[in-house]
Amino acid sequence: MKTSAAVTQHNILKTRKGSGRYLRTGAIATVLSLATPAVAFAHPGHDHHSFSAGLTHPITGFDHLIMLLAFGLLIGCLSLNKAKTAGLLGAGILSLLVGLFAGQALGYAAFVEPMIIASLFVVSVCLWQVFNPSAKKVTAALSVSVGLLFFHGYAHGVEAASSLSQFALGMTATAATLVLCGSVVGRWISSKWLSVGIASASALLMIAA
Repeated sequence: MKTSAAVTQHNILKTRKGSGRYLRTGAIATVLSLATPAVAFAHPGHDHHSFSAGLTHPITGFDHLIMLLAFGLLIGCLSLNKAKTAGLLGAGILSLLVGLFAGQALGYAAFVEPMIIASLFVVSVCLWQVFNPSAKKVTAALSVSVGLLFFHGYAHGVEAASSLSQFALGMTATAATLVLCGSVVGRWISSKWLSVGIASASALLMIAA
């Protein structure tokens, strides 16, 4: 009887713990879903040369906002040490900046916008994959996510003015902040169901756009 009672109590505690995690995950997914107004993919009225424009652009472009937060969630869910977290953050920002200057140099490319849209769903899959026990799949998910940030930077570069230095500094500051915020949330919740929240927000973004 004691053994049976102990097992029952253990199951109850496990269920409560799981329920709490799903509630927290659902709350984050709801917040992400609400952050999808009709201006999602449009970037009206942005200049692409000032520091302030660089600061605001990742926030007012909701496709970029979701991508940066999702990348941060992905890093946070891995619960890495500070050095590895900083390395992934740096790699992501570098990819974004390379895309920015490539876009300015090479100009319009028809595949960029579809890649940006696809990236929101691909990063959702990557977020799910970081919980895979296979180290190769986790590494692949991280590599793909870093690479996808290139296209978000490229889109800015195409619209950019001749001088990008101030805009790039502002964009870097905001992008890094968003990724860090996402990593904090990801470390706190650390659930593969966050990927469902990202995918849902992305789907609503497409509907609203």
